[in-house]
Amino acid sequence: MVFGISGSQLFGGGLAVVGTVVLAFSGRYVWRATSIYRADHISTLNETSSGELVRISGTAQQGDADLLTAPFSGNGCLTLRYAVEERRLSPYLLPWFVTIHELAGSDAFRVRTPETAVDIVEPAHTVTLKRTIVATVPSSDEPPERIARFEQNAAAVPVATHWRSPPSLFRPITRVLSLGTRRYSEQRVIPGDDVTIVGRITEAGDGIDPLVVSDRPAGWTFLRMAKISLIGLCIGIFVVLLGLVLVLL
Repeated sequence: MVFGISGSQLFGGGLAVVGTVVLAFSGRYVWRATSIYRADHISTLNETSSGELVRISGTAQQGDADLLTAPFSGNGCLTLRYAVEERRLSPYLLPWFVTIHELAGSDAFRVRTPETAVDIVEPAHTVTLKRTIVATVPSSDEPPERIARFEQNAAAVPVATHWRSPPSLFRPITRVLSLGTRRYSEQRVIPGDDVTIVGRITEAGDGIDPLVVSDRPAGWTFLRMAKISLIGLCIGIFVVLLGLVLVLL
């Protein structure tokens, strides 16, 4: 006991701090997800003001900018999110796919509503779309040429890891569990897709700076964005309460 504080109280205080941090991070992402409901639904920029949070739905169209090129499939798109995942052992010693590289963005494009075409003028902050698995490559195989070239040129993606090239003693186990297998996925918006955009009216009032680009209605978009953070909120609340109980005992 130090200064009248028992070991269980110190442990409880530590738990409360950790739980508060988890709550803060999870709450931030849940708050971002609620923008889908906090935004005013519009179909034209008339009677909107600079900085106003709005939601618009319509058909994606190419603007003045060129299409982006998806790195794994080579397909042209307006908005893109891609990820490289690698199969590894979880803390519970169960194999799962871990994201080792992910990037999202967009170039300027337009959304056609029943009334007008609205310019989306800045890169998207959050992209949540239907995911396409372009390739799944076991550690013993060579990836397709386009993907191999991407990995060689992307400094953030390690070409080799100890999961893909384990010591010879562990190779039979890694083969059985498919450890080191990589999965390459893309989320894309192409011209003609139905999209929902949440963002703020630009300072000039001539377009939208997008916070969220989605291909689903508002309710599904919220669930897709918030589901992991909601779990984090529940864990954070539980840890904080447990810590407080230990402190107050």
